[in-house]
Amino acid sequence: MSDLRDKLVKENSTINWEPEHIKEGRFGEWLREVKDWAISRERYWATPLPVWQNESGDNTVIGSVEELKKYTKKSGNKYFVMRHGEAEHNVKNILSSKVDNPHHVTEKGIEDTKKASKELKNKKIDFVFASPLVRTKETAEIVSNELGIGIKDIIYDERIKEHDFGDLDGKDHKTYSKMVSSLKDKFTTAPSNGENILQVKNRMMDFISEIDKKYENKNILIVTHEHPAWLLFAGSKGADIDTSVRMHDSLEEIDGNLATAGIEELFYTPLPHNENYELDLHRPYIDEIELVDEKGNKLTRVKEVMDVWFDSGAMPFAQDHYPFENKELVEGKGYPADFISEAIDQTRGWFYTLHAIGALMGKGKAYKNVISLGHILDSKGKKMSKSVGNVVDPWEMTDKYGVDALRFWMYTVNQPGDSKNFEERSVDEVVKKVFNLLTNIVKFYELYRTSGQVMDDKHLKSENVLDKWMLTKLNKLIEDNTKHMDEYHLFEPAREIREFIAGFSQWYIRRSRDRFKMESEDRENALATTRYVLLELSKLMAPFTPFIAEQVYQKVRGIDMEESVHLVEWPKADKYEKKLLDDMVEVRKIVSLGLEARSSVNIKVRQPLQTLKVKDEGKKLGTDLLQLIKDEINVKEVVFDESMEEGVELDTNLTQELKEEGAVREITRAIQSKRKDAKLTPQDFINLNVEANDIGKEFIAKFADAIKTGALIKEINFVNVDDEEIKVDPYKFKFKVEK
Repeated sequence: MSDLRDKLVKENSTINWEPEHIKEGRFGEWLREVKDWAISRERYWATPLPVWQNESGDNTVIGSVEELKKYTKKSGNKYFVMRHGEAEHNVKNILSSKVDNPHHVTEKGIEDTKKASKELKNKKIDFVFASPLVRTKETAEIVSNELGIGIKDIIYDERIKEHDFGDLDGKDHKTYSKMVSSLKDKFTTAPSNGENILQVKNRMMDFISEIDKKYENKNILIVTHEHPAWLLFAGSKGADIDTSVRMHDSLEEIDGNLATAGIEELFYTPLPHNENYELDLHRPYIDEIELVDEKGNKLTRVKEVMDVWFDSGAMPFAQDHYPFENKELVEGKGYPADFISEAIDQTRGWFYTLHAIGALMGKGKAYKNVISLGHILDSKGKKMSKSVGNVVDPWEMTDKYGVDALRFWMYTVNQPGDSKNFEERSVDEVVKKVFNLLTNIVKFYELYRTSGQVMDDKHLKSENVLDKWMLTKLNKLIEDNTKHMDEYHLFEPAREIREFIAGFSQWYIRRSRDRFKMESEDRENALATTRYVLLELSKLMAPFTPFIAEQVYQKVRGIDMEESVHLVEWPKADKYEKKLLDDMVEVRKIVSLGLEARSSVNIKVRQPLQTLKVKDEGKKLGTDLLQLIKDEINVKEVVFDESMEEGVELDTNLTQELKEEGAVREITRAIQSKRKDAKLTPQDFINLNVEANDIGKEFIAKFADAIKTGALIKEINFVNVDDEEIKVDPYKFKFKVEK
């Protein structure tokens, strides 16, 4: 590896690291001081070192299964596999697997077998092995007569008989397919009192393995059946179940997919295999195969295995069976990988071995971008340890908070490369301050949306300043998130999503509540904006919190949209005006100061006040933004004053008119509370029964229109009401709502 030091360092210079300091720090230092790599280990479990030695100690390195076959000691036998000629059960399309079933070869089967025998006349067949069933016996006898081999010399072997269909014997072929629908399942599912396909394969392979050891330099004919022939070819290639199925489904009559009276040569070489005759190059199977060199000298594999990290580093090539297959995946666009992520300890583990083998293969760096993660520690910053007792059960936390909450906590608690001190309280805050807010927005939208609502451009061109601000804020979020994600920064976009949801809920939705309640164009604008923002937000959240993003998407998507948020395109930002964002920051700053001023003099927000004076900085705010300040702080007028020393100043003088307006708001709030207790929706209009003293009745009558509008009331009736008394100084009321 020291010979490749300069190349390793050069390739690292083109990799984008997050955190950036690892590039020249922990990883860069390791490369600059790179040590040679002893890739062999004296262990049992691992990839066997593919080095064989003769008695003189000369090495032979084997680099493929085909090379392994080249050095495997061979019997010199040639094998020809034949399927019986057409038989009566083939014509009837029934299953026949009993030895004594009287299903003879048909006239056509006899003629086909005689024609096929001519192919074998120059093969100098020494032995004929046959299945003991009637049709294979008859086929073997016809072939033997044609080849001049004595019928008495045919060797019948139970291991190469037909697939045993058990209780399905004699039934239509379709009965088997109905019982086990897929060919793959037939490998593990057997008919009652029968055998599965895997059992057939194993007995066929037991047979060929035995006779290959028993005979040398013989030409052998094997007369068998459809499934056993196919499985003999599959097993001889070391095929697993999936590969065996693909061989069977081949349209060509090769790999043992023989027509009746079909013949195909079997090229058999013993391979290292597991108990199901599937190719397995690990110990002990690899060492059970006898190898010899070109001179016939015995070869013995060295005892060592490969360093398992070599396997890991070879992953980009090995996963695609390179260079034997899929060269385009490695030599085309598949290498190097766009992105990799693992914990910081892998800088000298997997990150390094991938990098090293990429250089050894002459392919350069294995990845373009890498995020190296810090470890999760306990709440005090100590490594978690069972012996210390500070381990947090991840499954318990997942069950309690959900995986998305744990993900989002990791993204937002600090930068990816920093260690993370785990505190359950902070995960709970993610749920309450992010997910619950988002869920409440969705519920609020569902409460007011109409079934016929569609997404259209009309309502996304609203003149309402709140809609403009929300869409502007969304476009900035899309722009920023895209930039951060393209640069493989995760902390910043996740934090921005968190802050966006807070603004969406605590400012846009809260300031738009009255708009949702009114039947008007403005209501449709608010609904359309909310839906559109939720849709786009779900796309931005999908990589971070895939489950809640999908949940939000499903709640608001249209029937003409993709079925999942994970199938849609990443959103693109429209042009936006930054000034509106800056102005709204100023508005919310003034509102915050105004609410603090109210709190300091202990005046509820429902009580209107006449004037709020503001230091001159906000004088350039437009009328619609000033109205937001008035509505939020509940003042009649906002005045900007250059001479002020403090940020804001409230006029706390309450006129009779202001007191009455405040009382209307208190009464409306009380009625809304009654509506909520009655589980009424915003679409439900009510009749209001009121019991009040005389001045209370006069007050209700005077402000009836405002109260009806604010609480969705059709009629107000003055009657006796059996309910708790509500005091709104100087009035006393009892309310009852009726749908």
